[in-house]
Amino acid sequence: MGYELMQVQEGDAGERFHSLDDLYYYGGQHAHELTAVENHVPEASEEIELKVGDVIGVAGNHWDGYSKGVNRRTGAMGLYPSYKAVEKWRIVDFPPLS
Repeated sequence: MGYELMQVQEGDAGERFHSLDDLYYYGGQHAHELTAVENHVPEASEEIELKVGDVIGVAGNHWDGYSKGVNRRTGAMGLYPSYKAVEKWRIVDFPPLS
């Protein structure tokens, strides 16, 4: 609704839109992790290297196309392009209900 109201004043308010989405976290849960699906060669000193299959411990999303995390393979912490990693699902077997 807020976005629609902005359009009345601005015309195209798309440039003024900011996502409020954040990573879901429940106290005491396992760390949030992603898996790299593309290699990444750092282009700046604050970026980290990624190789396909690397597991990344997520520290946060910067909402500018980059996220911050720690590469579990190298131990390096820094920024990486968010689109180069996907959710690492933990699949757990549960006994059938009887």
